[in-house]
Amino acid sequence: MSAIEALYIYDTYTPTPTLLLSHTFRTHASTSSSTLLQSYLAYPTQPPPSLIYLPTTAPPTLLFSITHQNLLLLSPSTSEIEPLLVLTFLHRVLDVLEDYLGSPLLPSKLEGNYDIVLQLLTEMADDGIPFTTEPNALRDVVLPPSTLGKIFGSVTGLPSNSLPPALAPGSQPPAQLSTIPWRRANVKHTANELYVDVIELLTCTIAPSGRPLSARVAGTIAFTAKISGVPDLLLNLTSPAMKQTRLGLPPTEVVKNPSFHPCVRLNRWKERPGELSFVPPDGKFVLASYEMDLLDSSTSSTSSLPPLNLPVSIDLTPSLGPAADEFELRVFMSTSSLPLPSSSSATSSSHRPSTASSSSSSTPSGTTGAPTIEDVVVTIPLPPRVKSLTSTRCSRGEFSFEAGEIIWRIPSTGSSGVSGTATFRTGVVVREDDDEDSDGNEEEEAEGQYSKEYDEYDEKARDEYGEQRAEKKRLQQTEKKEKEKEAKRKNAKIMPRCVVLGFAVKGWLASGVKVESLRIVGGKGLGEGVKPYKGVKYVTKSSGVEVRC
Repeated sequence: MSAIEALYIYDTYTPTPTLLLSHTFRTHASTSSSTLLQSYLAYPTQPPPSLIYLPTTAPPTLLFSITHQNLLLLSPSTSEIEPLLVLTFLHRVLDVLEDYLGSPLLPSKLEGNYDIVLQLLTEMADDGIPFTTEPNALRDVVLPPSTLGKIFGSVTGLPSNSLPPALAPGSQPPAQLSTIPWRRANVKHTANELYVDVIELLTCTIAPSGRPLSARVAGTIAFTAKISGVPDLLLNLTSPAMKQTRLGLPPTEVVKNPSFHPCVRLNRWKERPGELSFVPPDGKFVLASYEMDLLDSSTSSTSSLPPLNLPVSIDLTPSLGPAADEFELRVFMSTSSLPLPSSSSATSSSHRPSTASSSSSSTPSGTTGAPTIEDVVVTIPLPPRVKSLTSTRCSRGEFSFEAGEIIWRIPSTGSSGVSGTATFRTGVVVREDDDEDSDGNEEEEAEGQYSKEYDEYDEKARDEYGEQRAEKKRLQQTEKKEKEKEAKRKNAKIMPRCVVLGFAVKGWLASGVKVESLRIVGGKGLGEGVKPYKGVKYVTKSSGVEVRC
């Protein structure tokens, strides 16, 4: 059976990557780490793809790689293997290391906890086959680093996480290992809290007329469970598409293309769309993710989606000024067209426990206000011919011009976010080597000199040729107007053709998905009469709203 053979972790902060850790899952010899690194760095395209085939090595090798901050992970395989298996395992390794060592994952953390990292890799794969990759399950067999463990290791010379069970905080004897792979055994918390963060990334393209050409969202339901025992939770989701089901029409999908954590009971979701029944892991995890096309009306499940009302819009006026080499951009920011969260969802804009933690309501506790706009960034791409900007006026925020792009940032004003109108106006300067009118300018200067000499003739000559001179001046004025029109036409070609908007909106989801309720329907170990605090937060982030002009 094909398996993962080895894992090499490099520090890429230096010009030449430095090997931080080398772990072999299988004993048979394979290509050396130095050879793999040279082949990776010598690949024609940089950065190289995640999978590289090296036919020149002995034996031929498949090289898998991922990068994370200043770390490079390489894993070779000399036999056929499922690529997604190896790449998913490498991402799980990073997730586990961040869970144990904290984020950001620095090379110094790996070097200072070398023994813990090796124990984790040994537990995560058995003879190269992924075995235990859930952080909750690993915490029952590999103790996290602690100050007490480091003191114990420095005195005894043993690994820093080899404390006796009586001294190890939160540790359990091997006989009390959890039977649930994704949850630790005997979890205990002083304050029981449940938090749900629904985050959507919006990507859309808008035509010059204002009609959306494409609009998609990628949603993530992040869950934080800080609750004792083994709770059995039920999370109800609702969306505009669910209205058809409530009206007696056939059941529809709440979200499109869902992907769930292993803790979710899939049969329950299939029988009752919108209900997520699960026993959560302890701590933070991604409960589900989904994708939706906001403009797809071909199916009944998305025909009742809300209209695309963006809280940020623009108005671009090109070709301003005497030479038509200026443009003005106005940004309108308002949440008046966005729906307010309903009382049933009871979303909370901040994750702070309150006196409502003892409430018996099944809906999330807390209150919410109107949606707020934050982190507005306007990117204006310009043609390569533009050299610099001139006469720039900016009513709010700050801007920069680099690599042919104007980046305009509009800051938030306190807790109310960003609202109102902001104006940006500037002129553009074309590069000298792209000036196609240089010959025409020389001809115009020669004609001006000739006209000056002609005007120096005596009065009699001017009277004799007055009609010719007047005709010549009329021709010159006509030609000058034509040149000005031509210059304006050329300046129109260097005006912006599109604007990319980036923003974040708290308290609003573009797809209309909402958390209707969150209940504890079973489980054990929580205690009678204990009602955990529940909070929900909605955030929509723009990953690229392109407005064509």
